[in-house]
Amino acid sequence: MRFLPFFCIAALLAAISASRSTAEIIGQSVPRAVSEDQMKASLRQIKLVDESGATLDLGALVANGKPTLITLWAHWCPNCQAETRGLKTLADACPGKWNVVFVSSRFGDYARDLAKFKSFGLPWKLYNVSREMMETPSKYAIVRAFSGATADGAVITPLHYILSSKGSVQAIVNGRMDFSAPQRVATFCRD
Repeated sequence: MRFLPFFCIAALLAAISASRSTAEIIGQSVPRAVSEDQMKASLRQIKLVDESGATLDLGALVANGKPTLITLWAHWCPNCQAETRGLKTLADACPGKWNVVFVSSRFGDYARDLAKFKSFGLPWKLYNVSREMMETPSKYAIVRAFSGATADGAVITPLHYILSSKGSVQAIVNGRMDFSAPQRVATFCRD
């Protein structure tokens, strides 16, 4: 899987936010069944629940003035697991600077994803898409957009949405990111 070094992503994020209001999909290029605009719009409509069934108000979370990282994650994904060391570094270096949300990439995998996710001891929760969204045809289109469904119906993990402190999508990153890279830690920890 192809991924960009962090300094490239940081430069792209700066250029994106300075030059235009749309995001850019960075990383592995794949034919998608959904558009970038549909992916971004899904963030306002997706309904996420934690293991106890409590709903996450993603809109309120994103509106709290902190930048937000939303990551689609899977127990079977070696790149997701490889990111955990860097995510621990990030959590230790600057706790509370970002909203961080992990979401099981496939509804039926939530129990296995949750068990694996907990085994890494990360300080964040893993959410699942609500059953209602999965079972309602009109809402399922939102789930497909949120997961960045590929033309063949697959999902790419990890898939990261990076949102500014104002809630706008700055980048959608396909594939592994090295969260422990000094430049990445500096970017995530700055005020």
